[in-house]
Amino acid sequence: MHYFAYCTYLDDAELKVYLPEARFVTKARVRDHQVRFHAAAERRDRGWCHLADVPGEAALGIVYEVNDGREEDQFDDFETFRVTATGDDGNEYDCYTYRLLRPGVPMRPPNYYWRHIPLGLRNHEFPADYIEKVEGTYAAALECPDADRPKPAAAPGKSAASR
Repeated sequence: MHYFAYCTYLDDAELKVYLPEARFVTKARVRDHQVRFHAAAERRDRGWCHLADVPGEAALGIVYEVNDGREEDQFDDFETFRVTATGDDGNEYDCYTYRLLRPGVPMRPPNYYWRHIPLGLRNHEFPADYIEKVEGTYAAALECPDADRPKPAAAPGKSAASR
């Protein structure tokens, strides 16, 4: 089974917390989507990554092979959905990924969450103009009201309150 990582899981250390079995396949792009940052529905406590449907745009990320059944993992405020990722290797991959069920206002995630995104983009040598675009989208969103909240001490659960 293939997973498309486009946000915090671009950071190898963060990926290993949540998907320790993940095996790198290829860097890839998903057409007609864009990485954005939003609060979940009416919540106003923090932002999250969201893969928005945006015709003409392309979200860059990584295709990983993960254990069968991972697609059944569910998290508060998120849905699992399917995308076709075109790999840098020229192949197309049917992948699952996550996005917000109901994106609310544009809002930045907490600092501990955000830092994984530019770090992963740089460590995997994504194009500089793409990194700038993601950083610009982040900068344009509302500030997180609890930006300095600590990262959960243990691997968080599926409840939004634990993440």
